[in-house]
Amino acid sequence: MMKRILVALAAILLMSIAASALTVGKSAAKFDLEDQCGKNWKLAELKGSVVVVLTADQESGRLMGPWMDSLKSCYGSKIQVLGLLDLHTVPAIGRWIARSQIKKETKDPLMLDFYGDTAKEYSVSSKHPVFTVIDKNGIVRSVQKSEFTKRGFAKTKSVIDKALKSKK
Repeated sequence: MMKRILVALAAILLMSIAASALTVGKSAAKFDLEDQCGKNWKLAELKGSVVVVLTADQESGRLMGPWMDSLKSCYGSKIQVLGLLDLHTVPAIGRWIARSQIKKETKDPLMLDFYGDTAKEYSVSSKHPVFTVIDKNGIVRSVQKSEFTKRGFAKTKSVIDKALKSKK
């Protein structure tokens, strides 16, 4: 009896992990988060735009800059580039300090996930930023985990270009 319960619990756990993972060709995980300037970002409100979400924690966040800069330089306002920072390790009392520091460091919109749930759904990694390309219909078109490289950028650019050409 106990063995059946454990097997059932393991199956439920595996299904919930699989359901929360980003999958190319499936709907992107919804988000509703504030950035460092207090602006609220919701995936539902970005429908009709190609969105690139760069997800990182405090370690991998240091590697986001080249991605952000290259995407902005290449596409300008043709796409929406959003950072997603996993800050669940920041204690509640230190959140305003974190927000203030991030605001000083960049004007790029960085959604602040103080609970870590959304960052987890977007496959946050402490080794590399994770970038997710979402098409105009909210479908994941690419998920990559890597430091910035010319080859990686070319691959991402090709996915973005294809998403920009597609109809709603």
